[in-house]
Amino acid sequence: MSKRIKVIRRQATLDDVDAIFQLDQEVWTEIGFPGTRDMFVSRIKTFPEGNIVAVIDDKVVGYMCHQLIDYDIDNPKPFTWNEITDNGYLAKTHKDDGQFEYGVALTVDPDFQNQGIAVQMFMKAWEIGVRFNVKACILGCRMPGYNEVRNKYTVDEYIKLRREDGKLYDPELRLFESDGFRILIPLPEYENDPDSCNYGVLICQNNPFYNKLPKFLRIILGRIISKWGHRIVGV
Repeated sequence: MSKRIKVIRRQATLDDVDAIFQLDQEVWTEIGFPGTRDMFVSRIKTFPEGNIVAVIDDKVVGYMCHQLIDYDIDNPKPFTWNEITDNGYLAKTHKDDGQFEYGVALTVDPDFQNQGIAVQMFMKAWEIGVRFNVKACILGCRMPGYNEVRNKYTVDEYIKLRREDGKLYDPELRLFESDGFRILIPLPEYENDPDSCNYGVLICQNNPFYNKLPKFLRIILGRIISKWGHRIVGV
């Protein structure tokens, strides 16, 4: 029986910037573009709670960044990643009282992928969402299967396309749907991503505790979700 890997998830600090930068270089150089050191510094200074690292044996193996924004979820309009994130810096787009938590970035070391690290970081992110009483978590999802069938389906058709077992055709969309996200709209020219034909898909997961708890209970519940949520979903 294999030994369970101990993952420490914590708020990122400026001391983590070099490790985050190196991780981003390794994962995103060929797809899209990796972040710069200045970008990570700005994110941490702008919204420190929204920057999370996963650490194994003192090595940063995962990084996640969120910001708080205002958005008309009932009348969604397309945007690009650069527009919604202030070109990745957050300084002009993050709002401390924003009603939505927006997923800016998620990076996992290739040697540690498919081991539940991303889900564990999502639980930490949900601690933020519950504590700050956001209405929902939204993010621009990739759809890496679209390039293979782009001559056969329009984008609107593709994001609804399902396999014979009823699950979404695209692997990334399928993963997020299994985690409770729902599809809103496609995002043309969202980011440089040839596999997705430069499209993103805006997806959303509501906060079931929105406006239902006083602040002290939100803090307690957020800590519980962060610590035990990944075990509830079986990771």
